[in-house]
Amino acid sequence: MLEETAQQLASELEGMRERVSETLGKQPRKISIILQNQTVESNGNVQLAPRRSEFYTTPPQQSDFQDWLNNLAIHELRHVVQFDKLTGYLRAPLFEQLALAIYGVTLPSWFFEGDAVITETNLSNAGRGRLPSWEMPLRTNLLSGRKYSYQKDYLGSLKDVTPGFYELGYFMTSSLQKEYGAAILDSLMTRMAKLPIRPYNFSNSLKKYTGYTTRKWHEKTRDELTLKWQQQLAKNDPTDYPVWPAKPTGKPESWLLPRALPGGSIIALHQHAGRVPAIVVMDTTGELREVVKTGRQTLPHFSYAAGKVVWDEVRRDVRYGKRTYGVIHVYDLDTRARRQLSRKSRYFAPALRPDGKQLIAVSIAEDNAISLVLLDTDNGDIIGRFPSPANIQLQTPAFDETGSKVIATGISRQGAALVELDIPSATYRILLGWEAQQFERPTYADGQIVFKAHYNGIDNLYALDTLTNTIRPLTNARFGAFNPSFDAKNGRIWFNNYQRDGYRISHLKITDSHYSHFKAGVSHESNFWTLDTFAIKKTASTPYKGFKNLVNFHSLSVDNGNFDNLDEINPGIYWLSDDLLNTTQIRLGYTYDGDIRSSEYLASVSYQRFFPKFSVEYMNRGQVGAARVTSDGEERVIGFRWREHVSTLRMDIPLAFYRLNEVFSTGFSAATSYTGRYGLSEPSLQDRFIDRIRFPLHYQFYFNHNVRQSMLDLAPRWGQQFSVTYRHFPFDAAISGEHFAVRTAFYFPGLWPNHSLLARFNYQQRSGTYEMANDIPLVSGYDQLRAVPVDNTLLFSYRFPIAYPDWSIGPLAYIKRFKGGLFADFQNVRSGAAFSPRTFGLELRSDMNLLRFYLPNFDIGVKLIYANEARTPQRIFATYSIGYSY
Repeated sequence: MLEETAQQLASELEGMRERVSETLGKQPRKISIILQNQTVESNGNVQLAPRRSEFYTTPPQQSDFQDWLNNLAIHELRHVVQFDKLTGYLRAPLFEQLALAIYGVTLPSWFFEGDAVITETNLSNAGRGRLPSWEMPLRTNLLSGRKYSYQKDYLGSLKDVTPGFYELGYFMTSSLQKEYGAAILDSLMTRMAKLPIRPYNFSNSLKKYTGYTTRKWHEKTRDELTLKWQQQLAKNDPTDYPVWPAKPTGKPESWLLPRALPGGSIIALHQHAGRVPAIVVMDTTGELREVVKTGRQTLPHFSYAAGKVVWDEVRRDVRYGKRTYGVIHVYDLDTRARRQLSRKSRYFAPALRPDGKQLIAVSIAEDNAISLVLLDTDNGDIIGRFPSPANIQLQTPAFDETGSKVIATGISRQGAALVELDIPSATYRILLGWEAQQFERPTYADGQIVFKAHYNGIDNLYALDTLTNTIRPLTNARFGAFNPSFDAKNGRIWFNNYQRDGYRISHLKITDSHYSHFKAGVSHESNFWTLDTFAIKKTASTPYKGFKNLVNFHSLSVDNGNFDNLDEINPGIYWLSDDLLNTTQIRLGYTYDGDIRSSEYLASVSYQRFFPKFSVEYMNRGQVGAARVTSDGEERVIGFRWREHVSTLRMDIPLAFYRLNEVFSTGFSAATSYTGRYGLSEPSLQDRFIDRIRFPLHYQFYFNHNVRQSMLDLAPRWGQQFSVTYRHFPFDAAISGEHFAVRTAFYFPGLWPNHSLLARFNYQQRSGTYEMANDIPLVSGYDQLRAVPVDNTLLFSYRFPIAYPDWSIGPLAYIKRFKGGLFADFQNVRSGAAFSPRTFGLELRSDMNLLRFYLPNFDIGVKLIYANEARTPQRIFATYSIGYSY
């Protein structure tokens, strides 16, 4: 089936090229598209260095009302056009990374993603631009009087709900097209491409054509949207329902998917900026009891029936990051026992049968064959499988009160529908569809189907009477109503009522609908423009030759391509090769070390297709040293130089495991090398000079366990990390020495939420050649203290958030958070010795974005250190650090 999908997609992409590129006046050139079918996550991307696009083929459980791959194709192809418009003249084998850098530096993320969302919306009858749920956070903020700055709306906040840059970009870019015509995009990018090194290129070009800076355009767009949405609000005349819990916490917080329990309590999925997601039970007083913490999900989801709770989670393959699974958990509220019901499965949105003995879930195979599967909740056995008619996408199924029927959302190229499965006869029928609506989470309620739609431009709950084939509204929410569930005992509909700080809980009687003026036609016809009008042109399929395509040089770079850590950046000139499937990396490079005035040449190959990862590296480099010599009875120190060839072979086995909200990683690596030295500058040292180092062996084993962090946590609330390394010379009789090191880290909760206590104990034992080597973390400020051999260190640090200011320092920096810390570092701790820190002090750090770039996120700080010993050059001094993450 995936072969057929790929053929259709290839044909349609060719037919799309002209329409997708129309407003930019640039036809996209050839690009490789990889269909990633072994992951359960739904995504897509376009990248350079190397040039390729990835489509994650598994459709999501919540989306707009069109075929998933159709949406991806339009959106991602627009990114290809953007790349080629701005930097298309910079190509492999030398300049793709430069092209990517210019694209990322000159175009703000909100612009290129907003433009792609406009394209996906304009070239289909769906797209995120038509979804009230998608615009809802921004609309809610503006109607609630929260008019944030450009940088806060764009770069986000840790204390308030803000629109993502996709949403912000859609409205700012569509406002540009509305006021200046679609040609404004071509004009902006043409001018930027002519002089890509112009400072603040986008803002400068925007001001030239419109007279507005990005900040001023944001204000103009924001004011126009406020007026538009105020008028819509007045027209809808919404009802304000009581919300629960009534007291806000001051940080974004949601209680999702509320459902009544037999005793009158409510069970919900709790999300909070300062805590990890958990299923909780709340009584009528608002008292909250945690049931179980959940792991990572593709979509927030759980189901309750007969004292049991089920939910799905994402599990990563032990070895390969782009192979993931959707597994199901079952939790018994009475016994408080949890079981993982499936392994290496691809299940989504499980829903319990009323008796709790079976569940229904969406199954999506690697070839995108979609089914509903009936599973036994005791052992996970498949009782029945019901293939989707015409393989339409199925989402969030739910049982009726008898357990014989299942209602689900269906998505196809014709739009959205409500689809019912009759289990005894194994037949499907369409109850409502096809419509240009985002139907979500349909459920049975007193002989009706209750679901979410947006007939009046706001997400609300509606009821479909299947006997009369009519729809009536149940809610008229101010911002949006979602996730209905029916409490048959009290005849109530419980639902999520969106507020400015998250999703709260409301309820109403199912008979309390008074919106008789509403009329919605129930139609089974489609007026969609679809891509079916393109004739599918079959292309001959040939196997991908992995070995043939290992070498793919694409860029000259100033670094080896590893930008994950500042300490790893080694400036120079490198020629980079990466194959399209990310299995092979080749690096050819040259660097110059100004400290020792010496050149370095290197070549490396890394291959990670197999269970172990292998890498081979050759390096030719200059070195300097010093030695004590005795001449004429006088001892003196002389410096000398040499060069050396170093060939290294390394093998790594990195593994990862998950359990609910806990993450385990472990691995083993082994490495050896051969070093040949030559060109000694001081002949008198030749008899002491070691010119060969033959195959020393290095081993490392590590094991890490951490719980998931919330958005506001500075570190895991609970975690353990353990690493052992050993180095020696088993094959070289001329050299001896051993180095054994143990590094540990233990994370503990702090005194208040989001605080963190970290304790690290590290130990090393050295001899021979390794006598002076340090392979463990050292005390703070070690390089400014007296040189003392280090056998072990004990390091304590306590870190805590101080404030979330969301400050903009002009265009230079946007500060999201200030953090503080206290530390005390001990060295060479021994039994019977005085126990006092060698250094201690405090630190102040901040999380920020620089120069209005969405990524990377910078962590910049200063550490004030007190040296707790008499014989030291300085007792008090400061160190500075900068880190970043993506």
